[in-house]
Amino acid sequence: MAKFKPIIRKPGEVIRSEEWNKIQEDMLSDIKELEQTLFSLKDYVDNMEQVQTFHSMFSPVGTMYNLNEVVPGEKISYDSPVVGLITKQWVTSKAQTVICKMGISTKFESLDLWAGAENGDKKTLEITFEYLDGTTAVVRELFVHERTKLRPKGTDNPYLEYLLSPNECVWYRYKVLNPNPKKQVLNVIFKNLLPDCSTHIGNLIHFSSKIIQVTLSKQ
Repeated sequence: MAKFKPIIRKPGEVIRSEEWNKIQEDMLSDIKELEQTLFSLKDYVDNMEQVQTFHSMFSPVGTMYNLNEVVPGEKISYDSPVVGLITKQWVTSKAQTVICKMGISTKFESLDLWAGAENGDKKTLEITFEYLDGTTAVVRELFVHERTKLRPKGTDNPYLEYLLSPNECVWYRYKVLNPNPKKQVLNVIFKNLLPDCSTHIGNLIHFSSKIIQVTLSKQ
């Protein structure tokens, strides 16, 4: 914002029209600059998000395994009881079968999950959002990368980051947008779509929600 330079006049002194117009133009310019700054600040505040992390998640359905446990039908484990904040995993190779179901009971814009697939690099994951009002929304055919060796992000469902176990098996972090962010989510259901993929879901999730401004009423 331009520095204001006051023009001091004595009482009764006449001001030239050019000076008066210049003052008005400078004030108008400053007001426009202030409005733009306030608009940018409002846009920033309106888009602020908070990220919450839930670990040690539980599922009433599906089969849970330790990370250092070799899942039936597979050859290797994650070779450690803990990878990052992940301590357990749900796994299934059966097609159209629920891997796990996580209760959340909150509103959020997006969900980050940790996953990987034995014989992966395929569109094998489906996620269903169950809402408080009884409706559902489904995100289908999400690509899951191979877990036994680190893969490049690619263009199909690129991961945000990854974790390597001691034997270099991989957990990938994926972001999924909630189709109805204004509705309260009760449960998130993960389903495996392809029988030749063994899809792993970690017991750690993160969800992002908009920060809601609270307006205090005047007493």
